[in-house]
Amino acid sequence: MPEHTHLPIFSKRLEEHIRELAPSATLIRVFPRQAGITYFYASDYCRISVQREAENEAARLIRSWFSHAADWRRAHDFHIPTGGLYRTPEPFQRGYIPEDDQSFGMTPHRHITTAMDGMR
Repeated sequence: MPEHTHLPIFSKRLEEHIRELAPSATLIRVFPRQAGITYFYASDYCRISVQREAENEAARLIRSWFSHAADWRRAHDFHIPTGGLYRTPEPFQRGYIPEDDQSFGMTPHRHITTAMDGMR
């Protein structure tokens, strides 16, 4: 088991935990658990590859942090620089493919909540 899985989630901001797992990531797309995948995107809107353990840990941290704020049966996007959690656009909607419209799908009507300095 990777060492970072033992970090207490509330000792730091969520963004700091995520940066330890994927320093170059700007956005993390967390799909429902049954999908078994998590996508990481860099600031240039392109997907980046991370180790499977880091992928699983990032998804666990984000789901845990926002456990009561989101319906995790649907995909969600966590924007690391702002701490914002957004509902992922559907595949046919603008923003689903971040590099196509360079928005990461971050529109006000998709915004759910923000991770703020260790607060849930």
